[in-house]
Amino acid sequence: MSLSNDSNPPLRMTMDGIMISHPRISPPPPKIRPMDIRCQCSAVRLRTPTPQPLAVYHCHCRECRRQSSTAYGTSAVYPVEGVFPLGPELRDKLSVYVRPGERSRTGRDMACFFCSGCGARVMHRYLKRRRPVGCQGTTATKPSADDGTGCGGGGDMDGDNEETETTGETTGETTGAPDDADASGEIDFTDESIYDGTTLTIKGGLIAGLDYSQAIHIYTEQAVVPIPDGVKRYPGTPTDE
Repeated sequence: MSLSNDSNPPLRMTMDGIMISHPRISPPPPKIRPMDIRCQCSAVRLRTPTPQPLAVYHCHCRECRRQSSTAYGTSAVYPVEGVFPLGPELRDKLSVYVRPGERSRTGRDMACFFCSGCGARVMHRYLKRRRPVGCQGTTATKPSADDGTGCGGGGDMDGDNEETETTGETTGETTGAPDDADASGEIDFTDESIYDGTTLTIKGGLIAGLDYSQAIHIYTEQAVVPIPDGVKRYPGTPTDE
């Protein structure tokens, strides 16, 4: 039986065609809402700036293993806009640890935001200041051109270099008087001019409904667990190839 006439094209007898031919039946709406982000104690709550991330990474570098206390760290990359500048309610619940660039192959310092209550790591954002390549006896390679689209760990360098840590909330005293600190030794993390790049990374385990099926494994040269067959992988950062 033909479902066409002289003025209309043939109607495909597919689920799409059935839904089109019966206006009262509509397809389910696409997933267009941002996903919820929540720390372990639920004090820190926000939504992803976009419904889906730009990328998801499983990072096997030692820095991510130490940070997550697991075999690898998972981060989702999102645009900065929509999260920063931080609102006062969120800002008051976050503390910041600054990971020095000499601990990373990228050579860039990174602001690592975590919940002041439960300590759960929430997100990472690169800072503009960079440590000199090869400083303090490291053998760091040239800084990466990565715009923050990696895991947020950026690989790591061996050695017991001094770390920089803030105290208090999102403005605190630091050790080592960083380049962008004021005379009192404080960094104002509400100042957008201190940040580098247009993206940030959010820890995957805090994002409700995050799709891991297309996650990319990076820094697999340092992996301590088997990498599944058929997944996209890189021995270092995605820019290595």
